[in-house]
Amino acid sequence: MTEAQNVVVEIDASRTTGRLTPFWCSTGFTPAELLLDPVMKQTLAYCGALPLGAIRYVRIHYLLNLVRVRDVGSDGPTYDWSLLDHGLDVLVRNRLRPIFELMGNPGDYFAGFEDSTMLHHWRALVRQLATRCISRYGQDEVRQWYFETWNEPDIQYWKHGDRAFINYYDACSEGLKDADPALRFGGPGTARTLSSTFKALLAHCDRGTNWFTGEQGVRIDFVSVHEKGARAHKEDLTPDLPVLCSREEEALRYIAQYHPRLTDVPFMNDECDPQVGWADFHTWHARPYYAALVARMIDQHLRRLIDGMKAPYALLGNDNGFLGQWGQRSQLALFGQKQLPTAQAYHRTVLPKEIPGNTYTGDPFALIRKPVLNAMGLLAYLDGERCSARLATDIPDLGILATQADDGQIAVLVHHGSDRLDRSGTTRVRLRLAGLGTARLCLSQYRIAEGSTDPFTAWERAGHPSIPGPELLAELRRVHELTAQAEPCPVTPDAGSLDLTFDMPMPGLLLLLLTPDSGAAISPPRDMRCERYRGLNDSDDALLIWEPTGSRALRTYEVACAPNPDGPFETLNSIDLVSACYLHARPQFGGTHARHYRVRAIDVWGRAGDWSEILCA
Repeated sequence: MTEAQNVVVEIDASRTTGRLTPFWCSTGFTPAELLLDPVMKQTLAYCGALPLGAIRYVRIHYLLNLVRVRDVGSDGPTYDWSLLDHGLDVLVRNRLRPIFELMGNPGDYFAGFEDSTMLHHWRALVRQLATRCISRYGQDEVRQWYFETWNEPDIQYWKHGDRAFINYYDACSEGLKDADPALRFGGPGTARTLSSTFKALLAHCDRGTNWFTGEQGVRIDFVSVHEKGARAHKEDLTPDLPVLCSREEEALRYIAQYHPRLTDVPFMNDECDPQVGWADFHTWHARPYYAALVARMIDQHLRRLIDGMKAPYALLGNDNGFLGQWGQRSQLALFGQKQLPTAQAYHRTVLPKEIPGNTYTGDPFALIRKPVLNAMGLLAYLDGERCSARLATDIPDLGILATQADDGQIAVLVHHGSDRLDRSGTTRVRLRLAGLGTARLCLSQYRIAEGSTDPFTAWERAGHPSIPGPELLAELRRVHELTAQAEPCPVTPDAGSLDLTFDMPMPGLLLLLLTPDSGAAISPPRDMRCERYRGLNDSDDALLIWEPTGSRALRTYEVACAPNPDGPFETLNSIDLVSACYLHARPQFGGTHARHYRVRAIDVWGRAGDWSEILCA
């Protein structure tokens, strides 16, 4: 336990240091058939409902195993795409985009990648895939996806060696170009720093010979690696985030030294996790420690790689989209008797015979957001021009990021954490904000710390039941929402300056928003839909989902319900909601529960937008 300290933080919104676009907006899981699982569907709805597109990309192993072979002729296989279509629909309707690993073996047809026939048929598979996605989702949408090589081809997931991997790479590249030359493709997503596969692919793309065209050099639109903070272990090993960054720096220096032509190629770590092993139970996955760790990881990448090395850093992905309980590396805690799919643990594809319908009648379950998911919601506000920020006192465990958005909103994120689990304490922070102008602003504060946006502590204090009863489940859903710590309050800067003082616990996150009054009405929710699930305690769970308003001035959504469209309507949420979804737990699963729902947005100045309505059976 550290003693309370005092620190002065100085931020000048009139001095900017460059543009900051959230490069950390990704998660991932395995395997692909989880897209067909109702629990994963609800998980992805929660991810896509976060404010300001906090999670935009989902990286999923073995997507091509959702493609089934109908027949094999002289021109190669013909395919059944229905399961893959359904899985990608789940992503797209939740405003999520795949980092599409071209990984899998439909019908176990492909025996290797050093045979001409196999290579041409793989190219045709990739061409058909890309063409189909463009037809279903539109060219503009698919051009925003990332297509990536096989996952971690330098370890056990790839069985064919480096030479075959290079041939496979060319077949993927040419198949995508056949469909649309503007589609993004890269890799290798390797697990070992500077492995032979990593070096071989860079050499091939720099000056190798394209297997199909004979041209020297092959396009690579991004370079991806996997570096993590600690090895897999059942114990809580101390993550080493500085060493994680050092290994990425090593890869970047290798590119600069041996392949300078590729130094401007975007770089990403799309499996950047504190500790290897998603399924291992570490209770810190459920606590504010993990949320603070993610923020520190982003800050270190920003300072060391983007600022320090001027690296073209494109994406930092946490591989934490799995289904799991409190201690597992997931963004939500799963309650219920439902068993986690065996395929998830062993990366093994087990396809259903039929595509599940929209109404779920399987084992009842409930999902509770962990602090790490809400941390992504806070981090999304850091988008715009970076403001000059300085710690007048050196506190190594305290960090600060500040931006000014195009609409003038200033976001200040304070993170307080340490790699060491046993570090804790409180720091008194005096924040001096300058360069604010003289217009009236509205101050909102969001906090993640022990006892604040911290459902695990609430569950533990209630006796940590395996299955929460109705009252506890309602309480967990209340405290898992990302809600302002106090009423948003108008403030007027004094000569363009503002001083704020607050206590910052460790581990913890604090987001301060200073929002100008644009005078514009907030837009109503759009594209409302309702999904039904069998909830715990014989509940009929109606998950209402809508497209986020996109306004940075949002204070809350108000959700109301009535038995008929004429009302009377009853407000359902007793606290503020900034995520664009709400779960209404209705009694007696299987009964008649037709309800008319309506949702509206309210801004920080108290102005309400128009209602949007939907009937949910």
